[in-house]
Amino acid sequence: MSSVGVFRKKEMDGKYFWVFTLAQTKNPTSSGETLAINSDGDDLPLQPLFFCPAARIKFHKLNLTEEDEEKFMPFNSSPHFPSTRSGDRKGRSLLDCDQHDICKLPVVPLFWCNNEEPSSDEFECGACTKTMLSTSYFACLQCQKKFHKECVESPLEIKHPSHPLHSLRLYSYGNYFRVCILCEKSTSLNMLYHCTTCDLSMHPVCAMRSIPFVVDHPKSHPHPLTLFPAQASLVCSFCAMIKKLDPTYICVECVFVIHENCLGFPHVIRISRHHHRISFISSLPSGNLSCRACHQQVDNDYGAYACNKCDAYVVHSKCALNRKVWDGKDLEGVSEEDDIIDDGEPFKRIAHGIILHPFHSHQLQLELFRDYDEKKYCRGCALPIYEGQFYSCMELECHYILHKSCAEAPRMKRYPLYPHPLTLKVATNIREEDWELGYFHCSECYRSGSGFYYEYRKEKEIFQLDVRCASIIEPFEYQGHEHPLFLPWYTEEKTRCHMCKYESDDSKLNCMKCDYSICFRCATFPYKARYKHDSHFLTICDGKKASDQPDWCEVCEGKIEEVKKRGYSWSKKKTELRFYECNDCCTTLHVECLFGEDMYIKPGETKKDYLSFSRCSPKDHRWYWIHVQAHLNSSLSRPICIGCMRRCPFPICFKLKGAGRTVYCSVDCIGFPPS
Repeated sequence: MSSVGVFRKKEMDGKYFWVFTLAQTKNPTSSGETLAINSDGDDLPLQPLFFCPAARIKFHKLNLTEEDEEKFMPFNSSPHFPSTRSGDRKGRSLLDCDQHDICKLPVVPLFWCNNEEPSSDEFECGACTKTMLSTSYFACLQCQKKFHKECVESPLEIKHPSHPLHSLRLYSYGNYFRVCILCEKSTSLNMLYHCTTCDLSMHPVCAMRSIPFVVDHPKSHPHPLTLFPAQASLVCSFCAMIKKLDPTYICVECVFVIHENCLGFPHVIRISRHHHRISFISSLPSGNLSCRACHQQVDNDYGAYACNKCDAYVVHSKCALNRKVWDGKDLEGVSEEDDIIDDGEPFKRIAHGIILHPFHSHQLQLELFRDYDEKKYCRGCALPIYEGQFYSCMELECHYILHKSCAEAPRMKRYPLYPHPLTLKVATNIREEDWELGYFHCSECYRSGSGFYYEYRKEKEIFQLDVRCASIIEPFEYQGHEHPLFLPWYTEEKTRCHMCKYESDDSKLNCMKCDYSICFRCATFPYKARYKHDSHFLTICDGKKASDQPDWCEVCEGKIEEVKKRGYSWSKKKTELRFYECNDCCTTLHVECLFGEDMYIKPGETKKDYLSFSRCSPKDHRWYWIHVQAHLNSSLSRPICIGCMRRCPFPICFKLKGAGRTVYCSVDCIGFPPS
């Protein structure tokens, strides 16, 4: 049996495919593989028996050193189960291995009920750990694992039609992950096909999948399309990109080119960045057009998505179909009624200036800001009231207030970087009987909060957004920068925030005219703020705006340029240069000292308002739940945090339920054991 897998042209159901084949020698029995035997005891020229892939991987790793595990290491053991008479020397060494936990029986075909393929929910391959479907499956009676047919038969080397210049070798990989060029998902580290020359990888299932030679896809093109292997210089008519390794089909008659992954693209879709549906058009009218998602130029000769109701609204195909903006639904022939979002007032208007908000039981009255009080803060965004109009509760004993903008936050809205509509909610208080958390966690700025937030929840998918992050739209007018800022959908490359100086691949607001970028955490800080010991507004600054003389924080008395993140989070070693400054009084404060580490969490309305956090036990390293209550840190002597063992400088602190002297200064200190 040959150790190189090849693709051959075969006819199936009247159509031709490139089909992966395990090439046989002229005399199969001479290679030593055991053949299947029928009931009469006669040898049949059938497929040979195969080793358990889990045993093959185990045997492969036994021969690796620590240095080998950090790089590509080629497999040496054949997938074929040898006979006892003669055969593959390396195969026999696997059988003769003294490791008792290595399977030494050949795998057997697995027949699913009613001849149906298993769903991805009930199958996970014991070799590649993927749930993707295969043509057929095998099981090992010794280790009780199930395997893809491709993972079982994986030869040491294959020749793939999408990569005809070089062979793909079977490797294991020591680093974290590789991306399969065909399905664009991470590959298994235990077993993957790789070309070291071109630095590309494939899943075994993807690498051995049959490729149709000619396809009929009327939705994509009216004529039959033919596979063109040498596609290195062809631009796809749909996505306007060159993908050297994606199987490409062409129509010579129309000079039409399309990638296999672009076949069946939707013609009408809804993206979160626009309030109308957009439709695919094969070519654009003349003119200089730019994509409204990535803000790069659009080539008029290739396909793109455009809005039929708005002039010059065009989006690249690859940008429109990105999972951050598109929900995966083809809306061709679907009514537009589902696109309508209720944009009416989120509250009941009782009279002029008096409303009843669904998140509060009393009526609220519209008022105008007069005097700053640090103890008064909005129950929606949890920030203080600095200026403008706000709603306050008309009950004398109730101190519930809302910014006018927070009270008018719509019940549902679309966010530019998430495909599904979001619903306005309020964090509920902890109840011991149902273990509610009592807070939300924003998916963009990563802050926890106890006020208003937007959420999409379906099965295991949960996306939460605080009201300030949800208010960011394109273009975003940030007071700290002279140009409008935009939200690019592509955020895989790490960029540095000009405010906090931290480099990450998180979502950021970028300037198209200059090299300016700011993260959501910094962009959502109030540009102007108040401090109880200063009669003027303070303005947020970064390290570049610091004066030549040393600036010291009024609260913690630490130097501004040397402040470091407190607590136990991943960012504890990060130096942050953002601070607030009063130009009239030369007052400077760290952002965290003014608002606290957890600026969206504020004391509740009653003494029963608790938050629930998980924490690791320092003794047995097990996680358990603890309940804490947020309190104003207004005592003359600031308490000492039991987590970081320092005095709490922030406006609020957290006290453990039933143990008033157990105090934490931030959520970071709650979640980790004392040092």
